[in-house]
Amino acid sequence: MGARESHDQLVALADKIKAPIAHSSRSKEFVEPNNPFNVGMTGILGNLAGMQAMDDCDLLLCLGSDFAYTQFYSKKAQIVQVDTQAKHLGRRTPINLGLVGDVANTIEALLPLLEQRSDDSHLNNALEQWHKDKKEYAGKARHESELIHPQYLTQLLSDKADRNAIFTADGGSPMVWLLRHLEATGERRFLTSLLHGTMANAYPQALGIANAYPQRQVIAMCGDGGLTMLMGDLLTLVQEQIPVKLLVFNNESLGFVEMEQRVEGLLDNYTSLHNPNFASLAEQIGLQGWQVDTPERLPDTMQAWLDHKGPALLEVKVNRMELVMPPKIEANQVASTALFGVKAVLNGRSDEVISLIRDNFIK
Repeated sequence: MGARESHDQLVALADKIKAPIAHSSRSKEFVEPNNPFNVGMTGILGNLAGMQAMDDCDLLLCLGSDFAYTQFYSKKAQIVQVDTQAKHLGRRTPINLGLVGDVANTIEALLPLLEQRSDDSHLNNALEQWHKDKKEYAGKARHESELIHPQYLTQLLSDKADRNAIFTADGGSPMVWLLRHLEATGERRFLTSLLHGTMANAYPQALGIANAYPQRQVIAMCGDGGLTMLMGDLLTLVQEQIPVKLLVFNNESLGFVEMEQRVEGLLDNYTSLHNPNFASLAEQIGLQGWQVDTPERLPDTMQAWLDHKGPALLEVKVNRMELVMPPKIEANQVASTALFGVKAVLNGRSDEVISLIRDNFIK
């Protein structure tokens, strides 16, 4: 359960000790809404405020969290971990105190013992950086060219989807855009694998969720690679009339794998996809389908897709060269990506290097 049922207690504790709250990817929907102490997400997919808040603290409270990435824990802080599973205590990083118990109950027992803290400098620094991070996210979610940036697509989806919609996302870049650009309202639910290398999870998860919650809007954020693995189940949508909305991020590649190869300084191999026209394919089997390749057409088409009463597919051709930028860029990552650029030029792929720079750094 982690901190799932502990939102109000977390906010009360943060207020008492003037502490920022950085959350893991799994707790976004439970921690983020209506939380004035939220500074975003930590980890490789997170933002700078969440990462720095953990790195700069002198006391780190890990509440119901089994966050796996040891490089993002503070190196100098005293660490206290609370979890219902004793086997989770200290297994990710050394801790100074481990407590077995429910997060909400533990905080409620702790609050009367704490004095109100007045020094809010650490909190304010984290909130200031979080404001900058959100501004940067919003900037990347605008469209300023003929390209459709996946951040813009996802932000538009967040604005137009129901306040209690349920979202699934394939592992890889759709998962990243969900975590960074979908608003957690307190009513919305998010389900994605969050495990390395998962493919094609969004679509089948959405089928099951739509049957379990027929009155809720269910949206599957599918990578083109993930969807092609399960195209046969498009017939299931048609036959059973399961009202799932499929959003296909078509970048004609296994995008996350391609990006990982390039960051390692390698020329990408075996990542290109030769996709069909997914919208036309959907129409051929009786499924309502749309395809969009310019940002101007996207808002109205997305609204028509969401308003459709039955199952529907929206295929959006997004920028293939979009980078998923970590909260902090290390020197070795810059060097490795530059090495990819040299290799690409030497192999006659200079146009890709130009696109990579233009579409990510000169938008």
